[in-house]
Amino acid sequence: MRDEVGLVRAISVKERSSSQRKERFKKIQLAAGVTRDCIRTLVVDMKVRWSSTYMMLNCAYSLRNCIKAFLEELGRAEQPGEARRKIYALIPSKPEWERVKLFQRVLATADGCQQRFSSERAPALHLALPALEDVHITWSRWLEDVKYSDFKPGLSAGLQNVEEYYERIADNDTYIMSMVLDPARRLAHIQENWSKDLYREALALVKKLFRERYMELNVQTGSGAPVPSARSDLSSSQRSCGAALAALSGDESDGGGIRQRASQVQSANEDIEVACDRAFRKYLDYDEGLPTGMSRVEWWGLNGHHFPVWASLARDYLAVLATSVSSERAFSSAGITITKHCNRLKGDIVEALQVLKSAFRNNLFLFDCGPSSVTEADLEDAGQESESRDGDNTEQRVHGVDDDGINIVVEIDLDTEDDESDVD
Repeated sequence: MRDEVGLVRAISVKERSSSQRKERFKKIQLAAGVTRDCIRTLVVDMKVRWSSTYMMLNCAYSLRNCIKAFLEELGRAEQPGEARRKIYALIPSKPEWERVKLFQRVLATADGCQQRFSSERAPALHLALPALEDVHITWSRWLEDVKYSDFKPGLSAGLQNVEEYYERIADNDTYIMSMVLDPARRLAHIQENWSKDLYREALALVKKLFRERYMELNVQTGSGAPVPSARSDLSSSQRSCGAALAALSGDESDGGGIRQRASQVQSANEDIEVACDRAFRKYLDYDEGLPTGMSRVEWWGLNGHHFPVWASLARDYLAVLATSVSSERAFSSAGITITKHCNRLKGDIVEALQVLKSAFRNNLFLFDCGPSSVTEADLEDAGQESESRDGDNTEQRVHGVDDDGINIVVEIDLDTEDDESDVD
């Protein structure tokens, strides 16, 4: 049995090795009825690029008939002998293409997992744990399937990696909290797929984080009553009571004051705990889910005032990226900007160029651009022409453009001497 992945990689390298071979492969696709806008070249995988092996196999399998014709043409172009035999040996057989298809399905599961939590435009951290769980379930089922027996070592190694990733992030409160902050699911995934003990632990963790944020927002900011500990309050009261007894013997009224203050502190603590629990359950018991077509950021923007503490947590947790794809892409884009011919740009210039590039590509300019130096020069030229043409007129019009791009016309009366003579 041959290594089908290495075989497809060798074919892809051979097709991309020269412009003549690329043109030949293009003509073969045209002859097979492929339209010009759908013509492709074969892909070579890279270890540092996610899903590149999957894309290589996917592209090769979809063009398998063209690959056979391409290799046959290359073989006929060679002299009879060892070189021709080696080229013909690269042609995959039908069973080998079937194994390529099966392996493609295995990698498609991992690619789908990666695509689920690699969004750059919306929060995706809440999808990380569910995606890993789906991969583990699928690969575990295929591990027992006879059809995937050839991939059993690879599936076992993949499951081991998934379990390692899962163990690293399952105890991280960021992933659990981001799942709860998803208004479409909240605690549903944890309750449906985790054991009762794990569900209780996750709920306790979320409640602990919520209580800390609630106290931070409602107690320290003064919107709630202060929460001193009863122990510290009593100890200070007892110290003051001892000083009073030393000065005024026989005064027994302080004992009742201590008990009264302790009771007030306990009552205040109980009131705050009740309010905290009510705010905690308000979001979790909210019946309305996420409307179709609405993003999670938009939902929190519209409903954050109903759940201020939860909204504060959402601002912190939903902004966390699930992967480093955005950072890696930013480095690659900066590498395109900073070429060998433009390698002395300062940091602020590179930053401005990258921001402008991203704004243009993503259509982030929400308003029309205002006047620039070019438009000002055009306006000055137009004003000079108007002055030379209407120099003898009694009235002059001055054109201008305000910040909103609206033309302003100001009429200036130049017949001041005639007006003064009329007054005399």
